[in-house]
Amino acid sequence: MKNNTKKKIAPIVITVVVVLYTLPLVAMVAWAAGLAGAEPGGMAAVPFLLLYAFIGGAVIVGMVVVLRQRLREIDGGEEDDAKQY
Repeated sequence: MKNNTKKKIAPIVITVVVVLYTLPLVAMVAWAAGLAGAEPGGMAAVPFLLLYAFIGGAVIVGMVVVLRQRLREIDGGEEDDAKQY
């Protein structure tokens, strides 16, 4: 195995950028759901806000899973498999 640290930089940077962008959005939506739940008549919005927060959380988890897979591919020497097609 050769040194692949340069090839690992881009996936890590992109994952960090997406997570840092999505995490505050998820936190704000969850906070808004808490505020809406405390207001009289605001309970109607809570399921939609929690669904939106759940989707944002799924994006974060998905990005981390894809990053782990990509790093394994790079370590396994599969980073250039698409060039053979």
